Amino acid sequence: MKVLIIGGYGTFGFGMAERLADQSGLELILAGRSLTKAQTACARLSGAATFTPLQLNRNAFTLDFKPDLIIDASGPFQAYGNQTVVDYCLAQRIHYADISDDGNFVAAVMAQNDAAKLAGITLISGLSTCPVLSAIGLREIERIIGPATDVTIGIAPSPKADLGRNVVAAVVNYAGQTRVSVLRNGHIVNVAGLTETRDETICVPGDVPLPRLPFAVADAPDALVLQRDFSGLNNIWTGAGTRPVWLHRLLVLLSKGVAKGIGPKLTPFADLFHRARGMFRIGIHRGGMVVHASNTNDAASWHLVAEGDHGPRIPALPVVALVRDMMRGNTSKPGAYSGHQVIGLAELGPEFAKLNIAYGLHFDSQNLAVYEQLMGEAYTRLHPSLIDLHRTGRGRKFTGRCHVTRGKNPLSHIVAAVVGFPKSGKDVPVSVTVTPTQTGENWTRNFGGKVFSSHHSCGEKRWARHVTERFGPMAIHMAIIEESGNLRIKTQGWSIFGLTLPSFLKPGGDVFETQDDQGRFVFHVDLKAPIFGRLCKYEGWLEPEA
Repeated sequence: MKVLIIGGYGTFGFGMAERLADQSGLELILAGRSLTKAQTACARLSGAATFTPLQLNRNAFTLDFKPDLIIDASGPFQAYGNQTVVDYCLAQRIHYADISDDGNFVAAVMAQNDAAKLAGITLISGLSTCPVLSAIGLREIERIIGPATDVTIGIAPSPKADLGRNVVAAVVNYAGQTRVSVLRNGHIVNVAGLTETRDETICVPGDVPLPRLPFAVADAPDALVLQRDFSGLNNIWTGAGTRPVWLHRLLVLLSKGVAKGIGPKLTPFADLFHRARGMFRIGIHRGGMVVHASNTNDAASWHLVAEGDHGPRIPALPVVALVRDMMRGNTSKPGAYSGHQVIGLAELGPEFAKLNIAYGLHFDSQNLAVYEQLMGEAYTRLHPSLIDLHRTGRGRKFTGRCHVTRGKNPLSHIVAAVVGFPKSGKDVPVSVTVTPTQTGENWTRNFGGKVFSSHHSCGEKRWARHVTERFGPMAIHMAIIEESGNLRIKTQGWSIFGLTLPSFLKPGGDVFETQDDQGRFVFHVDLKAPIFGRLCKYEGWLEPEA
């Protein structure tokens, strides 16, 4: 199979070639304006596939050979005023695919459906994160809650990822310009790019959440194409949340100025924004995506997180899956399609599995117990005794035995006394009573007559997708992690009287829950804090009280 990739030495085009290098029987032709860059890219690749460089001018598109498939991975598609490549494919009867993130471009390709059928070829536009992953998330959500009416989609690249000059150019080209499509009350309307924001927290069930981010309305095909396959949708909104947050907020502010006519268009400053983004590539090297959908009865959200450099590979994966599918003899019937109509989770799952990418569902119902709501799908992977303890119903009491060890630092004894931690002891009788409240759960622990309590609730705003545990005026914000059926708790922040305290002073330690050979709930809590050292360690087992 002979595949031509326009922009084959660019970020996404080369990413496709890398992922397909192991495919025998495949010839990849990496094309672009610079023959030297195409040759360099081919020289960097090795594998079962073969690689051929080609100099190509997309504006005067012509070939002296006939590939089986032409992939347009160049962009920015917002800047294309015609469909030269698409027209060429129709005339020469060559299958076509692109990674367009421009809704109008995708819609224009889909409008060629009759022409594609007549030519006996497939035209597939929008084989990228949106709308392919957007639709995957929606399908997973609707499997749980039924047809959705409202959906918010957010994409957050890693702060250390190189977005590429073309990506940044596409964004500033529509920033403040009234040409970003959203679906509102069943109607397509155009809004000014980056001038509307929504806050979201991305968190794969059972993993550490990403920082809460403001997402700004961005150009994407979702509003124009998803309603065709999800007819119940009345509202579709897609946004992007980039880091550092201050630079993102600055871009939003400038975009609002453009929209109000009090600032210049940002298109001439594409190189400046690209350089600024490159200069401030700081933060945790994680990126992700969230699809939050609801109807009148329920709500759920689908989350995806990519670690390290694996996030920037995602936009190329739908095309990779398409090529592999075609090589297996699975080609869609002639016609024009949006990418989400051709590639789903069945095709992308194997590609995700080769990278450090995780995904899953959260059930955003207010009727669930705290830990079940926070952990989503991961809750069902816990050991049975853990599931039983945290699914509290109207209230539960558990009893057992434990060992308690206090810290040796005199300062730690002051903190332990204020909180109410028990004194050191072996084989201490212990009981834990969990009582639901309107805002969460009260946990009352009794260690041989020494009682202390805390309140657990779902975190809010900055601490959404965390559990917030309160000891009087002090609040500890915790990530809840599932590890092979065990539950591990990791402190992410803390505050007193609502005032956020320095992270380098936050308490933490080794805190996890597991199950022993007798099927009993086992807890291990070793609380420590900078300066104070160990505050208190208690470990033991619990069983439901008869």
